[in-house]
Amino acid sequence: MIPMVIPSDATSLYLRITCDNTLTLFVDGIDQAPNLYNKREWDHEDVVEISPTFRVIAVRCENGNQDTEMGLLASLEDDNEEIILTSDTENWRCIEGRPENWMAVDFDDGGWEKAIPSRISGTHGMMISEDAVWITAAADPRKRFNCRYVRPIREPTLGKLLLLSYCYRGVSLYCTFPILLHNN
Repeated sequence: MIPMVIPSDATSLYLRITCDNTLTLFVDGIDQAPNLYNKREWDHEDVVEISPTFRVIAVRCENGNQDTEMGLLASLEDDNEEIILTSDTENWRCIEGRPENWMAVDFDDGGWEKAIPSRISGTHGMMISEDAVWITAAADPRKRFNCRYVRPIREPTLGKLLLLSYCYRGVSLYCTFPILLHNN
């Protein structure tokens, strides 16, 4: 998985996203429907402000025309318009259908396949990053599919050791304590 680095001073992130044809979006299990104004317009992206502490982006794409390929295109940027994540075949997992509770943060998508590239190409004038790839599910890209990006949890790591000295009745004691560092 390619690491995503969110600047420590970021106060908001902006997800630019579209689906061919209909988009349903959840961030950390919360339905973003009230924030989607172009959810049925595949050639117009929606922009959704999300917290820098988000854990999961979950997307459902549905195609009203079963005879054409469909896909998902997305990029995530910080306050300074720096791209920090795009839809790709390395970090996103997709599946055809609609498993129960698939949008929840604690849903186990370990059995899902990595996304595959769709035959759709280009951003069609949208402000989504040119580095983003149209992605889809492996089974039948003409039907409904779900995709998820799960932000990896990095375990805290031990940093430098803190050396403390203490003198008691002429005897010096030295102790070292690990300092716990928290990563994004």
